[in-house]
Amino acid sequence: MREIVKNVYHVGDSGCSVYLINTNSEDGLVLIDCGMSLNLIKKISKFNLNPKEIRHCIITHSHIDHIAACYDLKLFNKNVKFYAHELDADAIEEEGHDKETAAKWYGVSYKPIKLTKRLKGDLEILKFGTYEFQCIHTPGHTPGSISILIEKEDNIKILFGQDLHGPIIPGVSDYNDYQNSLRKLLALEANILCEGHFGVFQPANEVQKYIKKYID
Repeated sequence: MREIVKNVYHVGDSGCSVYLINTNSEDGLVLIDCGMSLNLIKKISKFNLNPKEIRHCIITHSHIDHIAACYDLKLFNKNVKFYAHELDADAIEEEGHDKETAAKWYGVSYKPIKLTKRLKGDLEILKFGTYEFQCIHTPGHTPGSISILIEKEDNIKILFGQDLHGPIIPGVSDYNDYQNSLRKLLALEANILCEGHFGVFQPANEVQKYIKKYID
């Protein structure tokens, strides 16, 4: 685990990269995705952060490597609330969506969880503490993929673009939507990109360079 900027952490990798924001308020800690291991999430206690203080988890999309630990997290911490876009919500909340969750790829069974809120449209803002989490609909990798932007002091824009790299999956992904989403993210001019599998990119020119790699 490492602190990227003040109160924003890369927890580690378990299936995907898991990120955490400390709101320093009654809203507690906010996770971006859960990954596949509750044990990884519990390790935040070594950095004087209490996993029982995780109040919110924003799910970027319905793939198992991002959501497998959600069920175990809810058992461990009943106060946590989950959020995801409505177009990926059924796969997260119900059984029988192995194609959408890609659970078979990993040889595991997915245990559904209940969402506190289904995000709708192109943009919804979740306010936790003084932070505004801009949940931007960026379809392509999955129909309900979202990216999350927070803006901190000194004009620092942090973009959580979890599977910005793709891949494009036949029967699930939409290539044209994916390309349009990449252009939308490029226009945000983020200073820091927290990607889902390839690490953290900064400053702004490195973020732009990385996103442009995938634009035709």
